[in-house]
Amino acid sequence: MIIPGKLLFTRQIVQSLLSPSHQVQPCGIDLTLKRVLQWKSAGVIDFDNKNRKTASTEEIPFGPQNYIHLPLGSYLTEFNELCDTPLDLMGQIFVRSSLFRSGALLSAGVMDSGYKGAIGALLQVQNPHGITLYKDAKLAQFVFHEMKETVEGYSGVYQNKSSM
Repeated sequence: MIIPGKLLFTRQIVQSLLSPSHQVQPCGIDLTLKRVLQWKSAGVIDFDNKNRKTASTEEIPFGPQNYIHLPLGSYLTEFNELCDTPLDLMGQIFVRSSLFRSGALLSAGVMDSGYKGAIGALLQVQNPHGITLYKDAKLAQFVFHEMKETVEGYSGVYQNKSSM
C-alpha cells in the first residue's frame, strides 16, 4: 500500500519541506534541489565494506541568478528535505515527468526502513544540450510503501547524515 503524501507530511516522515502546499502530492512528497555535486575520484565497492570508499565530490555552485546549467553527464543531487523512515515503511524516489521530458533522469536506491537523514539521487543528463536547474526546483517524488511487518531497520554508515 502506498502512503498518501498528506500522511507522510503530518507524521513527519519527510521533513524540512520548503512549501507543504506545493510539495504534498496524493501519492508522495515532491523533493526539491538543494545542491548538485560532481565526482572527483573513483569509488570502491566490495562485499563486506572492508574496502569500501565513497567517491569524493565537489559542489557545483549556483550562479548569481540561482540556477545552474548542467551539460551531458552524471551528477549527485542532494535534496532540501530529510526523512525519518518508520520501521514499517520503505521509500522509493521517482523522477518527475517534467525532468525526464527535458532529457534527464534520476535514480536512487531503496530508502530502508529505519533510515533517518539526508536524501539524494543520481542525476543523469541525457539531453545533448544539457539542462538548466534552478535552486529548489522540484525534481522527484518520494513515495513510501507499507511493509507487511515491522523490521529491525537500517543501521549503516549513512544513518543520521545531514548531507550527501
